[in-house]
Amino acid sequence: MSLKTTSPKRILIAGCGKIGLRLAKRLADSHQVWGLKLGAQAPQDDIRFISADVTQAETLKGKLPDNLDYLIYCLTPNSRDEQSYRQVYQQGLQNLFAALPQKQPLSRLYFISSTSVYSQNDQSWVDENSSTHPARYSGQILLDTERDVAASIHPDTVIRFSGIYGGSRNRLIQQVENGTAALSKSCRLSNRIHEDDCVGFIHHLLQEDMRGQASQPLYLASDSAPVELNEVLEFLAQQLSVKLKKADSDVPLERAGNKKCCNKRMLESGYVLRYPSYREGYLAMLRPSI
Repeated sequence: MSLKTTSPKRILIAGCGKIGLRLAKRLADSHQVWGLKLGAQAPQDDIRFISADVTQAETLKGKLPDNLDYLIYCLTPNSRDEQSYRQVYQQGLQNLFAALPQKQPLSRLYFISSTSVYSQNDQSWVDENSSTHPARYSGQILLDTERDVAASIHPDTVIRFSGIYGGSRNRLIQQVENGTAALSKSCRLSNRIHEDDCVGFIHHLLQEDMRGQASQPLYLASDSAPVELNEVLEFLAQQLSVKLKKADSDVPLERAGNKKCCNKRMLESGYVLRYPSYREGYLAMLRPSI
């Protein structure tokens, strides 16, 4: 690892939701950080906010800082429909590119994608070299946007996160608590990564790139424990002292597919997971209430 010191950088984070805002706060101590979001917001923690809608090119005109070093694109659609996905990802990214006042390439562009680009449903391992043939429009649009990113003038890195949990993302805990979760008769593999590790990994890659250790073009980011979903439900039920029901028929996975995500490249980057499995992650979420 290079020990080269880094000077303050100019960083734009497009999308200041749960991950983007936490990342912005973490970076603002040492760098100039702008956060692009819908709606006006007063500066906080040395973050300068830009009110704009990437799907409306005119709202971006004259608002973006010049001489940017890094851009992190981590927007998500407000609606889960094909038009919204295409507008936010493909059209939004192109609008942002066009609005950048600088003509020279960024030091690096980071695009936050998803493991929904994989369609494997046979309990096999997938990694950065696995085939991508998304079965759903969401995965296909993300894959199309990844290609747009690669075709830009900017050095780029795509990060495909698996199922994000942690923070306010506690749906599985709620389902176990309220009795709507059910044990399936068949195997349902699931892959997840804690929100803390999403923020931590992006920050790690940025820091490494600034020190001269360039990021790889693609990372699959997940924890180290692909797991059968029944095991996770049983663990949560035990921690919450509730009884799980058994489904009368197979309970399908909603979106993720039946695969195992390999995080070898992620770990080889030098990143150390704060929550290497669901156990540590969910225990951290449950600890205040048990």
